[in-house]
Amino acid sequence: MALNPEGIRDVLKNVKYPGFTRDIVSFGIVKDINVNDGKVQVALVLPKPDKKIESAIGESVKAALLETPGVADVDIKIAAREPRGPAGPGQAKAQQAPSKLPDIKYYIAVASGKGGVGKSTVAVNLAVALAKKRENVGLMDADIWGPSTPIMLGVTDRPHATEDNKIIPLRKHGLSLMSIGFLVNEDETVIWRGPMVHGAIKQFIEDVEWKGTDYLVIDLPPGTGDAQLSLVQTAPLSGGLIVTTPQNVALIDVKRGIQMFRKLNVPILGIVENMSYLESPGSAEPIDIFGRGGGRRMAEKFEVPFLGEIPIDPQIRKGGDSGVPIVESHPESTAAKAFMELADSVLRSIENTQ
Repeated sequence: MALNPEGIRDVLKNVKYPGFTRDIVSFGIVKDINVNDGKVQVALVLPKPDKKIESAIGESVKAALLETPGVADVDIKIAAREPRGPAGPGQAKAQQAPSKLPDIKYYIAVASGKGGVGKSTVAVNLAVALAKKRENVGLMDADIWGPSTPIMLGVTDRPHATEDNKIIPLRKHGLSLMSIGFLVNEDETVIWRGPMVHGAIKQFIEDVEWKGTDYLVIDLPPGTGDAQLSLVQTAPLSGGLIVTTPQNVALIDVKRGIQMFRKLNVPILGIVENMSYLESPGSAEPIDIFGRGGGRRMAEKFEVPFLGEIPIDPQIRKGGDSGVPIVESHPESTAAKAFMELADSVLRSIENTQ
């Protein structure tokens, strides 16, 4: 192997980000490499301050480089992207690096450990509920492989660009919207590897004209992987909430979602139990189709807030198919009220801590 920056970069492709299978080079953490007479200097920038992650990556990088023939000494400099906001007392302006991030106050991620739990339904209705309580709300569909925002919000238009090549988000139900579904044909399948997903998510945040948006709800793909780490690396998340259903097969994956947010140093807003129960006509007793209370038990087990139960309602499905979320179509329904209460909980959490 040639002892030059490109050769060193190839070595670092074997260093994984802690807790993930992807390497630190493909995630853009390696910013600069210098090689001089066997001494290697590497500059790394982490998505957020985290001493444990910093230590783990630093030790892995040093070990990998010292095992490389010709490397006699290693100097590693690790910085972290600080959360956005005004400089605190004694904080010099020079410490604040230029950023392409839009002027968004709150980034709210909606995640799930597995598919099929209604994560996008929760994200869409939460965003619409927030728009009824606050101005300047946006929804970014980061589910690159399965975008559902166009159908669930009834949007068929294509976005345009400004003169400086910023994508103009579409508008519906009081929301600014962006989704890969607006850019590809309905019958096209997106088959992308991790670096392409990272690029798309980065572009959806930095190259979309989010100016004026204060609250951005981000619908993540299910699971824990490249898209989640890409998002945290790009934007300073105010918090993430995890959607589950009551049955055990879904609850098992809640643990993964919690661990993901904790590893990435993202505040956990709490757990939402979707499809919690079915109201029985003519009876005060609900029908627990998938069981009930599992989300609350998981919240207690992992000591995170429980944000509420969303009942099964045929109007939720109809609203998702017709492009009119239940918060808009049937605001007096139990499900719509549950989404409005969820919005209240999210607002209390993010606005009281930032």
